[in-house]
Parts: sequence; C-alpha cells; structure tokens
Amino acid sequence: MEAAQIAYEIVFPTSAYGRLPEPGGEVTIYTQFLVREDCFLLFGFPSIEDKKIFNTLISVPSLGPKTAYNIMNSIPISKLIDAILKEDEKCLTQVSGIGSKTARRIILELKDKMAKLGSGSKDGTGFSAAQAGYDGGFSGLDSLGEAKLALGSLGFSYSEIERMISSIAKEIDISKVTTEEIIKKALKRR
Repeated sequence: MEAAQIAYEIVFPTSAYGRLPEPGGEVTIYTQFLVREDCFLLFGFPSIEDKKIFNTLISVPSLGPKTAYNIMNSIPISKLIDAILKEDEKCLTQVSGIGSKTARRIILELKDKMAKLGSGSKDGTGFSAAQAGYDGGFSGLDSLGEAKLALGSLGFSYSEIERMISSIAKEIDISKVTTEEIIKKALKRR
C-alpha cells in the first residue's frame, strides 16, 4: 500500500483474498500497528470484526501476533469459536505453531468471551459471531470466491490469482462451474 509517497507492507490474510474487489476497485483495510522491540508490524484485515477477533486472540498471554494471525488464516472464525467453546484442542493444534499447551491456554483464556459471542451478545471486544457474518464456513461465497480463497491459502498472490481467473474466464463461464473445477484449471495455468 502507498500513502503520501510512503510504501507500507501490510500482512494480509490469504484467507480473505476472496473478499477483495476486482483489481482497481476500492477496498478498505482495517489495520493494527504493533510495536515490538525488534520490529514494527502492520497487520491488515478486511473487516473491523476480523481486527477485533485478532485483538482478542493476542490478549492471550504468550500468544504473539503472528501466531494469532496464523490461527485466523487457518481456521474459519466460526469453527475457531466452536472449537474454543467445545474445548476442542485437536482443532487448534492443527494450526502450525500451536501445541497442546498453547491450545489449552487459548481455551482457558477465551472460553468465557467466546461463550458470550456464541449467544450473540456483545462482550468487551465489541463484536458477536452474527455481526462478523460467520455462519459456520464459507457459505456466503460463490464458487469463484471459494476458489480465490483456496488459491490464496495455497500461497498465490492476489495478482497471480486474478491472472489465472482472467485466463480461465476467457475459455469458460466461471459462474457455471464448481469450485474444484476452477481450482484445477487455475493450477494448470501456473
């Protein structure tokens, strides 16, 4: 991102690529600037709710911002909330960098906060699962959005994804194919 002739590098979740507009479109990115002894970190989020969830995660002692970001990038928010409420350590330990001890700490520290979220009420973080728009997965996305999300999770940049999708769109009507078909065709164009 560039502002006032200064370029900023923003860490943005690949899981949110599907929610970005077409290239050249306007986008609002909610940022969290963190100062550490050895670096300055600028994290970006597609919604204010995502930013609040991130801040809730980093409130857990010894859970750093990169680990919190990794959790958000690996587990859909509704599944994360559900895992904490059901004390599902296994779900949390599937995230790289989260061991059993850390999973237990996350559950212990956030269970009460997540219980309030699950009931739809607001807590000190100021958000609820319903406000965040999470209903258990990616049901709000069409096959193209899901494909973009999956490709982003595989590590492709936004511009690479758009290039692949544009190439596919020249050959077929993307709105009439499944997510899997879009991903297969995109990977063939790498």
